Amino acid sequence: MKRSELEKHIGKSVEVKLFDGDTMQGVLRKTGTEEVKNDPNLYLKGGYYFLSHKDTYVCKSCLFRVSHIKSLKVLQEG
Repeated sequence: MKRSELEKHIGKSVEVKLFDGDTMQGVLRKTGTEEVKNDPNLYLKGGYYFLSHKDTYVCKSCLFRVSHIKSLKVLQEG
């Protein structure tokens, strides 16, 4: 997957399958952004992504890179 394709889904509810077989669901977020500036673990580490709970920036997954993603599916909200 390319970074440009992944970043189209930032802020959306997704299911991500990583290279090691782990499957996680949550809202796709990016590290190093203004929204996470108060969390040094997420702000100072650029080029990574994480999943959060809806309407928050609290990390609920491991940090991962684009190259770690085996598949991504956008989930329907409703």
